Amino acid sequence: MKTQQFFIALGLVAFTLFVSTFISNAQGPGVKAPLSLQLVSENPSCYDNNDGTIVIDINGGFPPYYVNGIEITGSQVIFENLTAGSYTIYVSDTLLTSAEAQVLLISPLPLDMQAVVTNVSVYGGNDGAVDVTVNNPSVTYVWSTPDGSGLVENLEDQSGLTAGAYTVKITEANGCETNKRFIVDQILPSLGSGNQSNNQNPNGMSNANGSASF
Repeated sequence: MKTQQFFIALGLVAFTLFVSTFISNAQGPGVKAPLSLQLVSENPSCYDNNDGTIVIDINGGFPPYYVNGIEITGSQVIFENLTAGSYTIYVSDTLLTSAEAQVLLISPLPLDMQAVVTNVSVYGGNDGAVDVTVNNPSVTYVWSTPDGSGLVENLEDQSGLTAGAYTVKITEANGCETNKRFIVDQILPSLGSGNQSNNQNPNGMSNANGSASF
């Protein structure tokens, strides 16, 4: 009976020493600080771009660390190729201590662009036009066409155009680009029937103005 009591007592002493050592280590000098996060984020450079980033440095706690349930190597994690939006990052350590952060990435607003397209008035003519209006005065224009003519490459508004497709690349001061494509139509040549409408495009659809592809 005494032997049994001895072993029970010894077990209690050992357990007590273990707990005391754990508490001593947790509170003594040189122990790691509580788990904390340091974040640096970069917004997407342009509207609808996916080049945003979030960098998380994990401090304190007891590694290994888990970010959104996935174990990582080291104490830093980088999220790349992000679009604008809200992101929640949940970090925990091996002792299940946790920290959470929410990051909101914001992209520049899209370029507001309006355009009026004027068709060529006679078959084979060159009086088509594209009148462009944007909400940002600090932009540059580069026009191109695969099958029309009459463009002035860096001019905002175009006139003296033949029928064809016209594309403009608009670049903002921050480097963001917007591309728009416009179709300038023309009436079909008269077949001498006297029934040909002067307001028909090559597809036979009534269309006083040209079209823009956005």
